[in-house]
Amino acid sequence: IDCHECSQKIMFESDNDVELEISLSLDNNVLHWRSDCYWKQDKEIIDDDYVGLSATTLTTNQSLVSLMKIKADGILLEKSSSLMEVSEVYKLNLTKGEVKVVERLVVNLVDKESTTNIDKMFEDAKEKLEKLSKEGFNKVLNDNISYFTKVWENSDIEIGGDDKNQQGIRYCIFQLEQTYHGYAKDNNIGAKGLTGEAYSGHAFWDSETYCLPYYLFSNQEAARNLIMFRYNTMNYALDRAKDLDCIGACYPIATRNGKEGCNLWQHASLQFQPSTAVFYAIYHYMNLYNDEEFLEKYGLEMIIEISKFLLSRGQYNSTREKFSFYSVMGPDEFQMMVNHNTYTNYMAKKVFDYLIDIIIKDKYNVKNILKKCDCSADFIDNLIDASNKMVILYDEITKLYEQHDGFFDLPHIDINSIPKSDFPLYSHWSYDRIYRNDMIKQPDVLMFMFLYNQDFTFEQKKANYEYYEPRCIHESSLSPSIHSIFACELGKKEEAKKFFEFATRLDLDDYNCNTCEGIHTTSIAAAWMNIVYGFGGLRSDKKELSINPMILDDWTYYSFKINYNNSTLKVNVDQNNVTITNMGEKVSLKVYDKLYVIDKELVVNIKNV
Repeated sequence: IDCHECSQKIMFESDNDVELEISLSLDNNVLHWRSDCYWKQDKEIIDDDYVGLSATTLTTNQSLVSLMKIKADGILLEKSSSLMEVSEVYKLNLTKGEVKVVERLVVNLVDKESTTNIDKMFEDAKEKLEKLSKEGFNKVLNDNISYFTKVWENSDIEIGGDDKNQQGIRYCIFQLEQTYHGYAKDNNIGAKGLTGEAYSGHAFWDSETYCLPYYLFSNQEAARNLIMFRYNTMNYALDRAKDLDCIGACYPIATRNGKEGCNLWQHASLQFQPSTAVFYAIYHYMNLYNDEEFLEKYGLEMIIEISKFLLSRGQYNSTREKFSFYSVMGPDEFQMMVNHNTYTNYMAKKVFDYLIDIIIKDKYNVKNILKKCDCSADFIDNLIDASNKMVILYDEITKLYEQHDGFFDLPHIDINSIPKSDFPLYSHWSYDRIYRNDMIKQPDVLMFMFLYNQDFTFEQKKANYEYYEPRCIHESSLSPSIHSIFACELGKKEEAKKFFEFATRLDLDDYNCNTCEGIHTTSIAAAWMNIVYGFGGLRSDKKELSINPMILDDWTYYSFKINYNNSTLKVNVDQNNVTITNMGEKVSLKVYDKLYVIDKELVVNIKNV
């Protein structure tokens, strides 16, 4: 699929004789948020064969050239232009029972750096449009049919006995594929995809933690290119670290082009999960693909620069016995300017330990990359010392991780006592009222326990889930799926079902009454994770892949597909058995903690586990 090309066929049929006028246009006069236009018109073209225009964004200086060609069973009345718009108008004379067709072909070319001459872009667009015109609508249609046929062959999820969620999860998969499939290395996944303007088109740390897993198990190139966006925009992350009086790479909390786009300092300057999420994406990708060339050329440099930032942003206490992060905000955005946030500390320690291991083993040309990154001679010693002294707030007796220093002493609030009319809280409570209790917005401790799931015992997961879940109000659409995944693992079927029901149909049923602003792309990705990581029990945070499936009582079966080690595995779960069908090379896989080598098919009886 060529993302620069659009093709449309409109067929008209009438039960009476009728005369129609149809106008087709290219329009750059889009009012963002219904108020301002952020385009500056450059040039318009009206030719015998096509119409076109070009424009440049006012703030990011990106150039767009669009050309349109119409093929119509009608009479051309006019080609015209007005401010920021070009159009063609046709008259169609329909007789009863007659079918007439209008076919529109469009080519859009973008230059994000505005380095190419506009006239040259028009020439390139004209060449592509001529090729598209020869191929026609049916060629584009067949290419799309072929593409999505492969999508369903590789990634379909089936749910027996639950038609609503069957429809919902297929909707989610379609939206993920439509939004992003790795076409360009300079694109990321906006929180609203291509469907709306909320969040100003920004991408967040959700790309690496929620969206990436879908692509890791369906399209390696797309997964790699999603990470490459962070490499290609690393210079902005280096500049951002300097803004915070640090060194290394501090990745933005919200961005379109790599620059920090969040104008709320308490988020942009206090939240570092984007940087540790970039590391986690590299770690996760390497677990599944062991792409040593990628790590040596790109990944390791990012890890080193992220480590430099974390070392410079973290601090020792007065006796230098402890290393930690002070005055930060974790994923739970209801607590700001806190010390020893365990998510931040735990994730930073993981970055340090991964890099320490590579440096000690002298792998991936690491010495030369350290030199390229201008690392000091004592860099490795600093990493080791900071890792060894990292503050991790954990109680051996209760098995609880404290979200941050002092969290356990905060005043308690029964979240079920809050009137529904007070939600969303950001619109009804003052910020300081939100911050001064133990209510949390979304998973914080549970989030790092999900990302590094196999680091923790069943008892630890149970203790922390049962402590933090009653305190979470799920003010983020990303929250329910993580809780459902833990509920699945802990055998809490009704809770797993309750949280899951929010996921697949959030946009289809407009649960939050805001789908008009665009779909919730990363929540859609979380719905996919809910089935594969939750009910399917997939775990991919270690080198060895494992699954521990469970099934809801009112489902007859469900199945999902993943690409793994040059194979497509179909996992089918019914009330009695787990059946894994291998459509490729032999693979090793842990099923209910037992290692199997799967050639063609494996059947495991659930009741015997």
